[in-house]
Amino acid sequence: MRTVAKLFGRSPLVPLQVHMEKVEECVNGVVEILEGLMVGMPHEEICERARTVSKLEHNADLVKNDIRNSLPRGLFMQVDRGTLMSMLSDQDSIADKAEDIGVLLTFKALPLIDPIKEHFSEFVSKNVEAFRIVRTIISELDELAEMGFGGEEATKVEQMVDQVALHEHEADVIQRDLLQALFNHEDDLSKGEFLLWRNLLRDIGGLSNYSEKLANRVRIMLSIK
Repeated sequence: MRTVAKLFGRSPLVPLQVHMEKVEECVNGVVEILEGLMVGMPHEEICERARTVSKLEHNADLVKNDIRNSLPRGLFMQVDRGTLMSMLSDQDSIADKAEDIGVLLTFKALPLIDPIKEHFSEFVSKNVEAFRIVRTIISELDELAEMGFGGEEATKVEQMVDQVALHEHEADVIQRDLLQALFNHEDDLSKGEFLLWRNLLRDIGGLSNYSEKLANRVRIMLSIK
């Protein structure tokens, strides 16, 4: 694992972007698993892909730890050290949620009953889209810093932050409907299947929850510049 220390010479935001690349690999991996679940992917293949996501999450952790160990102290930076660490933590939480989703799906083959299947794909899409937007925001932060966190670039980023919040809200609405459907058809599932579905919906929702949290940190950062 190459150190990210030399990247701080360019901008403290560049290492954050490097970590986000690793987080994106985790999310992409778990999206493939969820898409597989929707089309009847064999449980053994789901388990294998989940192990891959866990390895990707570990790689993201290595980068995160390297950043924490390399972050300069007592030096002027474009972004407050505490803010940078909080953003890194939020990104880490997204990778953790991706791994959690994969792990849940290894416990047993999970049936996709019709009342859940109807809106499950849309639910996954809303959560993932929230992440995709905040991932774009993070990728543009170094350019934003060069502009002094202002101007047209800042306005565009603020609009993207609003889009993340919208997708998170829409995902929450769908999640409530899915949970209601789950409880309405509780008798169609074993106790273990019911609990797995409940926890799975919660963790998928966590992707947009932490994406919104990260986006809001960017909004606050822009507001104080």
